[in-house]
Amino acid sequence: MCNHGKQSLGNWKLACYHCRLKLACLLLLFLIACSCEKSTTNPPPPPAGPDTTSHHFTWQIDTIGLYSSYLLDVAIVDENDIWAVGEIHTAETDTFDSLGNWVPPYNAVHWDGQQWELKWIPTNSVVGIGYYPIHTVFAFGSDNIWMFSDAGSYCHWNGTNWQSQYVPERQGGINKIWGSSSTDLYFVGTNGNITHYNGSSWQKLESGTTVDIQDIWGALNPQTGEYEILAVASFGPVNPTEIKILQIRGTTIASVSTEGLPPGLSSIWFIPGKKYYLVGDGVFHTDEIGKSWQHDSNHPMLYKSAVRGSQIDDVIIVGGFGLVSHFNGVGWHHYKDNELPSFFGTYGSVDYQSNFLVAVGWIGDQAIILRGWREK
Repeated sequence: MCNHGKQSLGNWKLACYHCRLKLACLLLLFLIACSCEKSTTNPPPPPAGPDTTSHHFTWQIDTIGLYSSYLLDVAIVDENDIWAVGEIHTAETDTFDSLGNWVPPYNAVHWDGQQWELKWIPTNSVVGIGYYPIHTVFAFGSDNIWMFSDAGSYCHWNGTNWQSQYVPERQGGINKIWGSSSTDLYFVGTNGNITHYNGSSWQKLESGTTVDIQDIWGALNPQTGEYEILAVASFGPVNPTEIKILQIRGTTIASVSTEGLPPGLSSIWFIPGKKYYLVGDGVFHTDEIGKSWQHDSNHPMLYKSAVRGSQIDDVIIVGGFGLVSHFNGVGWHHYKDNELPSFFGTYGSVDYQSNFLVAVGWIGDQAIILRGWREK
């Protein structure tokens, strides 16, 4: 293990910062949500039919770490190969070992089908290799995992080892990754930052905004044969003052209509030409980019952090205080009471593939991981 004694004070300050940030964000999420949406109770889910999917999930919740641990993002390869990233403190970290080496917090956790294994992923920075918190993860397969750290570096698993390199072609932190392949990757984040990787070089793209980009999603449009890529730029619940929806075509970026949208949004997901969802300070949808966004008020008064789906009748939303909701093509079902517990914390990110979801975030001083298997 490398000697990271010089990082101890910085890590302690970062942990305190994240603790304060959690409390402030939760209060703001609750106040914003209470002012904007009307709580409703769903009727019993309709019988499964050709245009509906089952609302029935089997759930498993795990908590990990101590001392303000948190997870920011998750990527599913399959049910037995899952990566989640953030910062995880344990009784063995944040101290010096017997040789005087600083033991940093873990920055990732991996599910191998049997257990969650805590990981130190090496991250490069301007001052050398460390184990900095990791903000986002994106997976193409078990031998092709991409991450981005708070040190300003990407981390790539090629099936044999981790490679990491500092990326100067950007102007801020990275919040999310999306790509069609390892030679066509987009990294988006603070200050309107969009950086493209073509497999050999990095290019900073002009987004036309300095608003933080919270999320990016892309999918193949079968009618055009091209990938449709959209990103949502917002300061989120902390400073809901401006909103941008960006359409990315190669290295060209244009703004599209935000009519009907509030400024505080966090996540986007869609199937090209069929349905587009935006969530945050509400749930909004449209069937065509350029049209006005419609507000769906049939949701609890809680901030929505992330949306993902597998098809237009199988969509998942997660958010504050343990919010988990599923759309089956006819109506939304919100898992609460005896189905899933509410808690002081949030699910900040979700991945959903083949009737299997994983949501991550934090609960109190621990990281939390929710797995769900949907009845087919």
